[in-house]
Amino acid sequence: MTVGPVIENSKPPSPISRSRFGGRGMRIGLRAAVGVLIVVLLLVRADAHALTESLRHADAREVALAFLVLLAGLVVNAFRWQLFLRPLGLALPPSDVVRLTFVGTFFNAFFPTGFGGDAYKSFRLRDRAAGVAPPLATVVLDRLAGLAGLALLALAGCAWRFADGARDRVIVAAWILGLGIIVGSALVLWLAPRRSKTDGSPSAVASRFRVFGQAFATAGREPQAIRCGTVVGVVSALLLVAVNALLADSLRVSLPVAALPAIVLIATLTTALPFSVNGLGFREAAYVWCLASYGIGHDRALAFALLVLTVTLASSVVGGIVYALAGGEVPDRS
Repeated sequence: MTVGPVIENSKPPSPISRSRFGGRGMRIGLRAAVGVLIVVLLLVRADAHALTESLRHADAREVALAFLVLLAGLVVNAFRWQLFLRPLGLALPPSDVVRLTFVGTFFNAFFPTGFGGDAYKSFRLRDRAAGVAPPLATVVLDRLAGLAGLALLALAGCAWRFADGARDRVIVAAWILGLGIIVGSALVLWLAPRRSKTDGSPSAVASRFRVFGQAFATAGREPQAIRCGTVVGVVSALLLVAVNALLADSLRVSLPVAALPAIVLIATLTTALPFSVNGLGFREAAYVWCLASYGIGHDRALAFALLVLTVTLASSVVGGIVYALAGGEVPDRS
């Protein structure tokens, strides 16, 4: 009598489910292959001995300091995210918001999507927000504030270089990208709906989008969140630029101070390209391309890019350690 139900409940996955999973895995594998291929091409073009020597002679003290500054930047990012959680009544204790931020960087770095940490943080707050959409809106706003802060810093550096008569390709590209980010961010906040809109036949997906849009507008248009989020975004951008400056100095790579934010902006934007996993390969190529404008050879520029990658991954590993020790649950301390 029990055989029938057991057989019915153990049906194999449908061909459609298998094909979707297989197609997604193939796309991720292709993106990973593209990133690895670009890194291999960069390595092939480099002199192995010169590259190894550059990395071997890097100042360990400055590399360690850059690592600590990057961790401090993650703490600043945590409190920047808190600014957008607060208008929705989702504010967390400092220990929880810092822990989730660190763990989120681990998932962002080591999951092939590049936004696994954003989904993770939103998932952990779903019970408090009665769904994933509101916390996801705060995560998107947090990323937008960080990118806008970096764009403002890059635009200031570009203006400084323009005043000195510099018109190199890095400055021109960063100026265009920075203006695009600021204008785009303003348009997104202006067009965000203040309240959910209903139609004749709302679907579940449309309902989630409406909830997301309403949360995005509520948190993104709150005056204190905008002001403080922008200021903290600039501070976190300064720390990120400081990390790059320390790593460049550790390799004795000399770069114009005003050009550093522009270089970091260009390299950061490549991580959003959907052609590789987490921008692998494209980010390193962007660094090599930017540094070539200032007379830095391929070997030293690639050494710098690989050092940035190593320190970034090391900071993400800290998030994995935090996850292993403290877990990911957000206790209800009300």
